[in-house]
Amino acid sequence: MIISHTHKFIFIKSWKTAGTSVEAALSKFCSGHDIVPPLGDYQFNRDEKGERIHHSMNPGEFHQHDTALTIKNRVKPEIWNNYFKFSISRNPWERVVSSFDWHSRRNPEFLPRKGLFHKLGFPFNELKETRKIFSRYVKGYKKTNDNFYLIDDKLCVDYIIRYENLDENLKEICRMIGLPEITLPRLKSGFRKRFHYTEYYDDESREIVAERHKNDIELFGYQFNQI
Repeated sequence: MIISHTHKFIFIKSWKTAGTSVEAALSKFCSGHDIVPPLGDYQFNRDEKGERIHHSMNPGEFHQHDTALTIKNRVKPEIWNNYFKFSISRNPWERVVSSFDWHSRRNPEFLPRKGLFHKLGFPFNELKETRKIFSRYVKGYKKTNDNFYLIDDKLCVDYIIRYENLDENLKEICRMIGLPEITLPRLKSGFRKRFHYTEYYDDESREIVAERHKNDIELFGYQFNQI
């Protein structure tokens, strides 16, 4: 998240929506008393060229994924009421898969394993085994992005960047807050498996995501297998 007193905006960082890349790109325009909390995983404070890109400053009591209500309660009313506030939404079915793949990078529990008969030459259906693991993951994954742009079930930000229109929407944001167009660094990328996100789901897991993320679906019109 960012609170920029210099440019009078608040960026509220949601889960698995390229928020780290957006935050890093915006942070280079921050200075003075602007607030940019440090990354929790410091290895991702580098772009594809290996250069430091995320500039943290003055974090105080703020953290990367503070909710809208948390931020509202910690800043002066005139800041919350007058600064331009924005966050990012993403198709929830795709976002849950992105989270699953992110956790898979270091946790063997989320990776399909070949049995002895596979090692003897029998075919191994990686997708089938992955879907079984993913189904268990969905049942335990309860994070939503509601709290980053909703307070009391009402939209509390001035603009929602759509992940599927990230570059275009970000250009519009820059025009609105008086920044030059920015190029997003590629941070936390390269972890997605080769399957399309829809292939991870069975009927049950698809419905679980639909129910838990119904606010995203109702507010932004997301659909399963949306192009």
